[in-house]
Amino acid sequence: MLLTLIIATLVAVMIVWWRAATARQRVVERLDLWLASEDAANAPAVRRVTRPFPSRHRFGARLSGVVAGAVLWALFRLPLEIAVAAGALIGVVMHLIEEQRSEQQAALIESQLASAIYLMVGSLRAGASLLAAFESTLTEVGAPLRPYFQEVAGRIRLGDDPRLAVNDLQVHVPLETFRLFAASLSVHWEVGGSLATTLSSVGQTIRDRIELSRRVRAQAAEAQASVAVVLVMAYALAFLMWRTNPDRIETFASSAFGVALVALVIGLQAVGLIWISRLNRSAF
Repeated sequence: MLLTLIIATLVAVMIVWWRAATARQRVVERLDLWLASEDAANAPAVRRVTRPFPSRHRFGARLSGVVAGAVLWALFRLPLEIAVAAGALIGVVMHLIEEQRSEQQAALIESQLASAIYLMVGSLRAGASLLAAFESTLTEVGAPLRPYFQEVAGRIRLGDDPRLAVNDLQVHVPLETFRLFAASLSVHWEVGGSLATTLSSVGQTIRDRIELSRRVRAQAAEAQASVAVVLVMAYALAFLMWRTNPDRIETFASSAFGVALVALVIGLQAVGLIWISRLNRSAF
């Protein structure tokens, strides 16, 4: 009974953590929208045809855990405690996979932004205007950055406020590098100055940030591999023990204490995966 209560507490903590993370993300998105529209509160609304990047599927990852737990309980007739814990573990794994996918997409578009900035700097130093620099960069940059630069250049060409167009870029791509890039362009339109020198410094900062992120991910790969090996070894040892003495293992797994203990172990694995993912994540 105590172990069942512990498992329920762990599941409740995970649900609360997910809800808090979702709430923080919504607050950040609303703040970005407010900052982007503060200077153009009375301007006519502009239709946005591009989608935010990177695309996130947090709800799908969580739903997969719920579905997996329901299938294990309804179809495979696993005890409810084990099914709930296994569903939580699968949901955490899918959530981590979704985060890894979004981080890879963010790294790709940040690398493209750094290259695009250096192309813009070359055009500006050659005497081109900012709009011409944007348009010349479009011939070299590819997806996924190209649609966002196309929208900025198109809106400026059609007479839209350049500050609003650039600020919307950081709304579409809510990454620190894009916030820095948009802030640099907005400050240039406000106070003037040498934009080529400013963008050169911004490009170097973005490249340094990308290099540091790659080093952090490379160092975290060893810890992630160790966690994956330990996780797989636990189930491999359980399978070998079942093959060696199936009667004893089945008797243990069918008892109330065994069910609670197995569910507790699976739940702790889910908590451990979340813990390790947070320890290996850089925030700068």
